[in-house]
Amino acid sequence: MDDFALEYSLLDDAGVHAQWQNGSWQITRIADIWTRTGKVLSLPYKGANAYPSFQFAEDGTPLPLMEKVLKALPREMTPWQCAFWLTSPNSELRGESPANRIQTGDDCIVDIAGEAGGLMAA
Repeated sequence: MDDFALEYSLLDDAGVHAQWQNGSWQITRIADIWTRTGKVLSLPYKGANAYPSFQFAEDGTPLPLMEKVLKALPREMTPWQCAFWLTSPNSELRGESPANRIQTGDDCIVDIAGEAGGLMAA
């Protein structure tokens, strides 16, 4: 987990709010709202919630495909298993990571996420 945090920028609640350009002082817990509604992935890290920055657009909003991918991944996957799946090279993507495809808006990643259930059975 520490290696992941070193390689991928993790934001805390305040960091997500600060990055959110439409942010309002009234909605300081926007990361929690987005997590509860399935728009972003939250990781338990060092006693707090952490949010991989690769799932946010430049304006701080969740990337549109993130919610679809999170819903397609098997429910039994832990948040950390989802994070590792999202950032690992994928043979169906010619070695690219699912996170890269989410950032480019490639819809094929939703179907590939739905097939990740086979990983849980293996």
